[in-house]
Amino acid sequence: MKFSVSFLLSTPLLFLNLFGEKPNPKSLEFTKWTPNFLVPDPVALSFDNQGRAYVTQTQRRKANDLDIRQNRDWIPDDLSFKTPDGKRAFYHKAFTSQNSDANKRRVKDFNKDGKHDLADLRFLSERIHLIEDTDSDGLADKTSIYAEGFTDEIGGIAAGVLHYDGDVYTTIVPDVWKLRDTNDDGKADQRQSIAYGFGVHLAYAGHDMHGLTVGPDGRIYWTIGDKGVGASSKEGRHFQYPNQGAVLRCDPDGSNFEVYARGLRNVQEIAFDQYGNMFGIDNDSDRPGEKERFVYIVQHMDAGWRSNWQYRNGTFNPWMDENLSIPWHKGQPAYITPPISLYNNGPAGLAFNPGTALGEAWQNYFFHTSAPNGQQWAFQVEQDGASFKMINDMQIGNGVPIVGINFGPDGALYGVDWGGGYPLNEKGAIWKWDVKEKHPLRALTAKLLRSDFSKKVPNELIATLNHPDQRVRLKAQFELVKRGARKELWKAARSGPQLLRIHAIWGLCQFDRLTKSPKGDILELLSDPDPEIRTQIVRSFGEILNSELALHQAPDPRDRPFDFLELEKCLEDDSPRVRFHSAIALGNLGALGSSKALIKMARNIPDESNTYQRHAAIAGLTGCASSEILAALASEQSELIQKIAVVALRRRADPKVRHFLYSPFKNVVAEAARAIHDDWSIPNAIPALARSLATTKWIKDEGFIKRAINANFHLGTPEAATRVADYTIRADVPEELRLNALDALRQWSKPGKLDRVVGRYRPLSDRDPAIATNAVYKKLTNLLIDPNQKIQREAMALARLLKIEIPGEALVAVAKNESSIPVLRIEALRALATQKNEKLPACITSAFESKEHSIRIEALKILAKFNPVLALDRVEVVLSSNKANTLEKQTALALLGGDLASAKGDSILNLLLNSFEECPPSLKLDLTEAAAVRQINAPDPDFTHTLEGGDADRGRNLFMNHIAAQCIRCHKVKDGKGSDIGPNLKSAGLQERGHHLEAIVEPQKTITEGYGSISLTLENGQSIAGLFESEMKGVIEIKDAEGVITKVASENVKERTPVISTMPPMGAILTKREIRDIIEYLSTLKSKK
Repeated sequence: MKFSVSFLLSTPLLFLNLFGEKPNPKSLEFTKWTPNFLVPDPVALSFDNQGRAYVTQTQRRKANDLDIRQNRDWIPDDLSFKTPDGKRAFYHKAFTSQNSDANKRRVKDFNKDGKHDLADLRFLSERIHLIEDTDSDGLADKTSIYAEGFTDEIGGIAAGVLHYDGDVYTTIVPDVWKLRDTNDDGKADQRQSIAYGFGVHLAYAGHDMHGLTVGPDGRIYWTIGDKGVGASSKEGRHFQYPNQGAVLRCDPDGSNFEVYARGLRNVQEIAFDQYGNMFGIDNDSDRPGEKERFVYIVQHMDAGWRSNWQYRNGTFNPWMDENLSIPWHKGQPAYITPPISLYNNGPAGLAFNPGTALGEAWQNYFFHTSAPNGQQWAFQVEQDGASFKMINDMQIGNGVPIVGINFGPDGALYGVDWGGGYPLNEKGAIWKWDVKEKHPLRALTAKLLRSDFSKKVPNELIATLNHPDQRVRLKAQFELVKRGARKELWKAARSGPQLLRIHAIWGLCQFDRLTKSPKGDILELLSDPDPEIRTQIVRSFGEILNSELALHQAPDPRDRPFDFLELEKCLEDDSPRVRFHSAIALGNLGALGSSKALIKMARNIPDESNTYQRHAAIAGLTGCASSEILAALASEQSELIQKIAVVALRRRADPKVRHFLYSPFKNVVAEAARAIHDDWSIPNAIPALARSLATTKWIKDEGFIKRAINANFHLGTPEAATRVADYTIRADVPEELRLNALDALRQWSKPGKLDRVVGRYRPLSDRDPAIATNAVYKKLTNLLIDPNQKIQREAMALARLLKIEIPGEALVAVAKNESSIPVLRIEALRALATQKNEKLPACITSAFESKEHSIRIEALKILAKFNPVLALDRVEVVLSSNKANTLEKQTALALLGGDLASAKGDSILNLLLNSFEECPPSLKLDLTEAAAVRQINAPDPDFTHTLEGGDADRGRNLFMNHIAAQCIRCHKVKDGKGSDIGPNLKSAGLQERGHHLEAIVEPQKTITEGYGSISLTLENGQSIAGLFESEMKGVIEIKDAEGVITKVASENVKERTPVISTMPPMGAILTKREIRDIIEYLSTLKSKK
């Protein structure tokens, strides 16, 4: 069949039935494309037009590409890096031969030279494999290495790959590489780094660069996780987003690099629909109750995430406490563009049906993989104002941990199977989804993709812009641009089928951008009755010139050589998409005179739930309005307009944002505080924020007040300390905020390296202790008699730190007062010990009689320092007492290996070791650890020693917050928070403790039914994958995506993968004490529902 020009031009809507009858997931057949060989640890794949697959393999993940979760002591250093070269310099200092012993836990001695140093970080290479089906039987039969040698000491994983126009692109932190095979031997013989400056931080493994694809403008797009960006373009523009994930783009030769969108955490793959709208699914931050996010990604958006928030456990965390992670809600900060909706766990691959792939029922569907739980999904989107909403979401597969996916030229969908989850094992495969009822144009599409478009005449190429498959249309568009066929594109843009015109518009603006000769004639078509045509015109025209809005600090607007009246008229268009893209276009072009029209457009936004319209107004005004115009909006009576002005000023780091600290709207004041305080901050506005602590009426707003306190903390002056001290004695503000102010005064003279509120690296010099002492001294009496005993306790601790002496009689009274809360009595004991008060021995004796074990324990710790001889006597009493609880005895044993280390202490330990078998199980770990410290022979600590004696409260905190173990990432517990990747543990306490220990230390040994992935290849060639349910009497049961059980006789199985849990062995991540605490916590979960 020949695809004639007349046929193409006469079938404009052949594939635009967007939302027909929902397809049946069972129509998709899931088979292994590589049944005869392993594809080791694959991450991503891309096809050339001949059907050959380029597949990346990682060897460096967590081995050479280090993970901060295994190097937590480096968190402050890691957060200090602004570029990858900062990380490189740090590695060169850390990984010297002299530090070899200290680095044993960080990197293996891969080169076997007896040292753990930089050479070991350069040992493993990422690879790209070339996989082919040489006999066209539908199965791959040949594999070879296309490229390797990617061994930079700060190099990440090969998480993205793209074949385009004869070149192969791959993303490997810190570079984007462009490779080419010039002699057709299947191996790349040319390579060039076309962009550098990615992967600023160690951060989390896997938060690398992914998602390489070609956009409708002919640029290369890709993503990076929150390892961050510290890059410069070839044109000399600098992009500093070191703590954010982003979508990035450049031309195929690496020119015109820029950050397209930011504030993402770890969007892996992105996909464009037929109208050039970009979507992605962002990973959550593994917080209790948090979910992944479906995002419509638009130019200049800030999705809100910052990597420094990852480590803020158990304290104020803007991501969760200010509800940045969820779709729009009233009061949400305005500087972010929130997600469309929440979505499934563990997002990885994403692809859009280009038009003729699979069958007709699957047109206009996105396909998505959730790697950790082995699920695959499909969905569509529907326009919703200036944004979209997800519809027709359905699960289409189960049981195989698919990561990257892509459509082949044959119209099938392919995905890489990581072969066992996160731990690398050099296993893996490529799987294929297809249907029996294939799209009738698939074979012709494949033929066109293989054909040489340079031989087609312009008339054919123009007609091909209406082909039902996006890949073919883009191929024709790019060929027309390459030829400089502007006249033909201009003519096609004026009339004809919708998608033909859209590709002509894209081609026109692509040509004008590349030739740096914008004509502006495309604006003549803005009267077109089709709103989508108008949308594409304003969006494409707005990207002809490089936008300064992509910079981390946007400059003031400047004159441009255009008349923007036609674009300004579009701000009043009936279509919300036209209005949205017009505002962004004006911001990109820096239309100085357009601020009035943009403000009018902003005033017409119905309400704040129109977050994309709000974002467009912010981008437009950032690029178009002067500082004076934006500051004047502080007098507007609209809360929304004031917020838009604040965010626009924030993006320019303009100190005039301080005027909004006096807004009558609480949320505007909080927005201004964020603008001044967060990210790089606006130093010239910090004093105004600090002063507002004493003048604001919004004294109870947590986010605002904590930033105002911190602004004073950063100033560090006596006046600033006085303002903070004044706040501590206010009885009309929440306890938590008063405690925060006291904490600021506690840290005043020796600030840490990390910011107190947002966790960003902001080191401050040490300051004169007298500043805080003088401020606190004036308020101390009020604090010590405060009715809130927690305030009293913190005030007492602060006085002790600042060496302000509290009368001993008062401390004694508190220490002995059984009605005082334990933490207050403990602090009184500590203060008496600091003063070496003569009443301390009597208070310690009294404390030993307390009903509260925490007070008894603190008294023992103080006595160990004050009078070790008496303390050793007390230890013997505690260890032999039936009244002392487990924690007291554990403390006593720890002291024998610490403050009470001595000959007598050793004799006590030896006595206990001689009867080790009779030692209570809850103390065996503590006993062996104390003996190890004292170098006394003792049984080796065993994991069975973790079964009893843990602290449930500590265990819960570890379960919820441990940055390496991340239990809550995969499990739910009794309060319903968490994830469904692993079994729900709400009833864990009803099981034996030994079961929990085995699951933690050897997760592959016993896998809960329905939570392990398995794939089978049968003797007849059929492939079956899903969740392993059971195997009894020679029958294997596997559950598919719809919960249907398939029974397979073992004798019919040719090949099977092991049942896999993606949970890593936790014995290498958690200490035995931590495991013990988690087991204790799990034992408290006894829900019967």
